[in-house]
Amino acid sequence: MGLGNIISNLFGKKKTTVSSEPIVEEISTNLYEINTSAFENEVVNSHLPVVMDCFTKTCPPCKKMAPIFEKVAAEYDGKIKFVKVDLKNSPEIGKQFKIVGVPTFLFFKSGEMVTNIVGFVEEDKLKDKLESLLE
Repeated sequence: MGLGNIISNLFGKKKTTVSSEPIVEEISTNLYEINTSAFENEVVNSHLPVVMDCFTKTCPPCKKMAPIFEKVAAEYDGKIKFVKVDLKNSPEIGKQFKIVGVPTFLFFKSGEMVTNIVGFVEEDKLKDKLESLLE
């Protein structure tokens, strides 16, 4: 038992499971939660531009941002794909994109990251970024 497991057991924190199987869970219209194993298929190989919300469940700004992200995802259905990645369950994504704060929004076009936003963002600013992604 490693030190991390001992500390987790002492403080009652659940150990998160990192799955090697691709997981894609539909949250609502045009919004999916994915894991690292599903990243290539769902983001890199997407025929649509993709916005990825990198979050953690315990982050207050992430919780505040969630309903805005969900609303905007429904509005852009068929134009831009929206995915969420819980960095506790998919730490490789955080390392790959050097994420230091949450929420972080990554914007992809043709499988390549083109820009990002770190932290809470107002709906109109998010839509501005989305419109530039569609150009």
